[in-house]
Amino acid sequence: MDEFFENDRPQETQWVNTVTLDQGLVSAYHSLMYREGYRGFPQMLDFASSGVSQLLPETSTGAPWNEMYNRQFDQNFNLSNNLWKTSYAAITMANTAIQLDTENDGNPFNLRVADSDYKDNYVRQIGEYHFLRAYAYYHLVRNFAPPYNHNGPNTGQFIPFKTKVPMSKGEIFEESLGTTEEIYQQIVADLEIAKQKLPGNFNSATMLPNYVAGRATKYTAAGYLAKVLFVMGKYDQALKETNFIIDAAENQKRFSLEAPIDAFNKNVVSDVAKEAIFEFNTGDPTVSGTSEYVYWAWVFSFQDRNADDFGRGKGMAKSATNQFTLSYWALDKAGWMTDPAKGDYTPTEAAKKDLRYQQLYFYQLPYKAGGDPLIYETVSTHTKVDKPQIYIDKYYRGGPGDGRYTKFPLLRLADIYLVQSWMRWKTGDATGAAADLNKVWNRANPTNPNRYTAANVNHEAILAEYIREMTGEGWTLDFMVGTQMPIPAGDRAGVAPIAPPYSQWKWEVPVEEKNLNPDYQ
Repeated sequence: MDEFFENDRPQETQWVNTVTLDQGLVSAYHSLMYREGYRGFPQMLDFASSGVSQLLPETSTGAPWNEMYNRQFDQNFNLSNNLWKTSYAAITMANTAIQLDTENDGNPFNLRVADSDYKDNYVRQIGEYHFLRAYAYYHLVRNFAPPYNHNGPNTGQFIPFKTKVPMSKGEIFEESLGTTEEIYQQIVADLEIAKQKLPGNFNSATMLPNYVAGRATKYTAAGYLAKVLFVMGKYDQALKETNFIIDAAENQKRFSLEAPIDAFNKNVVSDVAKEAIFEFNTGDPTVSGTSEYVYWAWVFSFQDRNADDFGRGKGMAKSATNQFTLSYWALDKAGWMTDPAKGDYTPTEAAKKDLRYQQLYFYQLPYKAGGDPLIYETVSTHTKVDKPQIYIDKYYRGGPGDGRYTKFPLLRLADIYLVQSWMRWKTGDATGAAADLNKVWNRANPTNPNRYTAANVNHEAILAEYIREMTGEGWTLDFMVGTQMPIPAGDRAGVAPIAPPYSQWKWEVPVEEKNLNPDYQ
């Protein structure tokens, strides 16, 4: 019977040179950017579940809003299932390429190793495959396994661990679930390899044109490595990676902090935000009829995907499907509302002077039929919104032209400064922590610089800055886990904060996987 499953004439790989090898990368990037399970779902899930959002009353969409907001970890829903499928599709593609490289001594196409096609294309491509495998596994482990336990053995087994391409039925059945420790160590190893192999930037003279934008560089790998090590509590190691990126920014001028909006208003391939370390690249905005944009943002963003010309003036398109705004808990922590707990929802003077508040958030008074849409809730789906709200306004802000295809920073410099600030504070360098925090603060508050000193920098100060800077970008839970703070209930009634080690914080593995995989029986 076993012979029936064996393939006497296995299909050979279609990869015969760097041009065809790049086709696999295009497919893997597509899985992890534009297919269901991504396209803004990780950002939406993070915002909805982390405590920094509130659910608008009597709103409903096709998104799993109830499961996400109310942390119904025992529920199974399609977007989570799709993330599983598309992540493993990318992992399979990466495993195939990495195995091809390993089995052929790092040169399966017999290229001249001194030539640019080998150095600038092949080596770089293998680095990208390692990065994408790490990227996919990180999304899987942060969704379907509890966070990394800083003080525990991390021996729980929650997701399949695949690093090779099975060539027979027997090899398929030999695959097993990996421990949390194994998965994280693989992610770290892949990111370290990616950092070593990837270039710092695109070279049009020697590199294939697909690499021009939206692809990983050595700084992307270092940034994700820093974030993963931070979540694991490996602060000394993570600091080496944040230092690497900040050195590239401050001494090599590869990255810089511009006006807050400038990271969110680019919709042309060649126009890369100076702050962006890794981008969700939507491609050419003149191409219509595609789904290659941050689809799910219109459930938690002020703007609809039909926004135009930077989302202001006549180009504004208020989202009628928005269900989530900033929680009053988060606004109180950020110091952007006077006293929401006592019913005073007035924006503070500090908020009004902050460029982030001015450019990346939007304040609305309760619903008023026929009211000024710049001042009041006016969309018909928000008729029950009876309190002032502050919306995220970071999505669909590109222009001129169709805002739908605005690129989005998946990793940016301000985040690296904030994470480094917290780690420096935690490891006893309060002066360095304040300096990093002031880099982010000063950019948003140029008329009131250098707010932070060694005397006033602490966890609460950095948390407040993180909320102001990074809300709605998919990294809030990572910051909470990395700092080992309780994940707050936010504005939810009758819900307790979730304290470390957050053992209940994991979403259900797809039912189909549980039914077919004997390791779950």
